[in-house]
Amino acid sequence: MEILYAHPRQWGEIREIYLEAFPKAERKPFFAIKHSVKKGKAQLLTATEDGVLQGFVMVIPYGRLVMVDYLAVSGKIRSRGTGGKIIQEVCKRFCDQTIVLLIERLDDNAANWKQRIARRKFYIKNGFTSSDIYISGHSGNMEVLKYGQAVSPPEFLDLQKYALGRLMFLFSKTRLERV
Repeated sequence: MEILYAHPRQWGEIREIYLEAFPKAERKPFFAIKHSVKKGKAQLLTATEDGVLQGFVMVIPYGRLVMVDYLAVSGKIRSRGTGGKIIQEVCKRFCDQTIVLLIERLDDNAANWKQRIARRKFYIKNGFTSSDIYISGHSGNMEVLKYGQAVSPPEFLDLQKYALGRLMFLFSKTRLERV
């Protein structure tokens, strides 16, 4: 498996995996993702095997932090270790920075509670830990996981503002939660 920067000819396949993998409430408009990558604000890495796109990860470096904005593996090959290889590549490439990401908070009453548990276990297995930062907003109730050094709530919110842009950040209604 090769994990390389996305090639423009892959955008169609990336979009298919993106739409399949993320619920509408968690998706940015796809043109905004392409724009962030083209501007250099975000980096998009793709995992391919024998010329077939297996998955991708979009990361947003900001100061000492790197946010994993989206990590997705094709539904055709999930649970075969591809996601682990992708996230380990991110950890290797950004080993001097703290890597953060959002996952849905565990909620026994959620319709997708098994998926939430599986996602959290996946990241914990790959070296992530809780940052003890919880947020809510348009995407729902989320927990911030980290790989590396501690991150403070103000640092994370600054990263979110940078990643979304000030206007989208306001529309997201992101706020810190006490747990």
